[in-house]
Amino acid sequence: MHTDTKDINIPAINLNSIHISERDWEEIFNSITDMITIHDNDFNIIYVNHAAKKNLKISSINRRKAKCFKYYHGTTSPPEGCPSCKCLKTGTSETFEIFEPYLNKFIEIKAIPRFDNNNIIVGVIHIVRDLTKQKQEHKKSLETEKKLQVLSSHLLFAREEEREHLAREIHDELAQSLTALRMDLTLMQKNLSIDQTEPHRSIKSMLNNLDTTIHSVQRVSAAVRTKPLDTMNLNGAITWQTRRFQYQTGISCKVSTNISCYNIDNNISMALLRILQESLTNIYRHAKATTVQVKLLQNAGHLIMEVKDNGSGITAEHINSPNSLGLIGMRERVNYLGGKIDIANFRNNKRTRISVDIPLGKRAGHFLTSQ
Repeated sequence: MHTDTKDINIPAINLNSIHISERDWEEIFNSITDMITIHDNDFNIIYVNHAAKKNLKISSINRRKAKCFKYYHGTTSPPEGCPSCKCLKTGTSETFEIFEPYLNKFIEIKAIPRFDNNNIIVGVIHIVRDLTKQKQEHKKSLETEKKLQVLSSHLLFAREEEREHLAREIHDELAQSLTALRMDLTLMQKNLSIDQTEPHRSIKSMLNNLDTTIHSVQRVSAAVRTKPLDTMNLNGAITWQTRRFQYQTGISCKVSTNISCYNIDNNISMALLRILQESLTNIYRHAKATTVQVKLLQNAGHLIMEVKDNGSGITAEHINSPNSLGLIGMRERVNYLGGKIDIANFRNNKRTRISVDIPLGKRAGHFLTSQ
């Protein structure tokens, strides 16, 4: 049943009638799990709750000896840059996080100034939260995430190696066996007399099927391997890939490069070529672009590839989506090589730019091979 709010009479509460006894106040103060210490303007601790007593190991308070910096930092004076000192000077609250070696804890401290009836600063209140467990769990989470990224990246490159192995097996074993079979059939056909019409017809049909099968095997073998890298360096492979894309799609591609180092390890070359292939595929499927610019640069010990198009742009949701497996694969390849990747829009969010930066110095020097 609906009740009109105007018919409800809410009795007025006289706040002056609410009294909290000193004992009640003590119970509330000591029930708070955060450490609370109340200081005068000389950093003497004048009051603490149970949590502070336990964590700071304060047995009793002597105002001339219970300096806050002694119990928080184990020092004989306030540490340099102490935010609480600033709080006492400015009269504004300060909140900060630190790892305190003396306590062996990550803590968050909120320093709140205390004022007397004349609005003069007479001290400060510290409300301190122990963040150690939270930080440790966060660290474990980051370590687990990093391990998963390394594993995922390793699987990517292991898959590439398996693809190369599979391609060689297809080419060297299956394709050669099919070619040998074709030669046997051709020889058999030559040994048939002219009047054996039906065997001639059957062998011709088998030869046509074999030719189709051999072509399919070659196509599959080429699809699963980074074929351009078999016969050319990274510059040539990227040029070949963009020309092939332009021929197949009609989208104009322009490549510029200043690479002078041609002994780049296959892991880096393969990663950049796969990223380019994925970028071009996304441009064709989603961007509605008419031109693509690809830059491959070597600068200050870094290898940089940039792919730009003049298409409709990419949404932040798509960039960060867990379902954007192609983009995730790009990031994992780059992370594995110790590099950085940036995927973003430019020029009024109507064009997309993918920038890849892979170090060739200390971080990834082992990826260079001798000539």
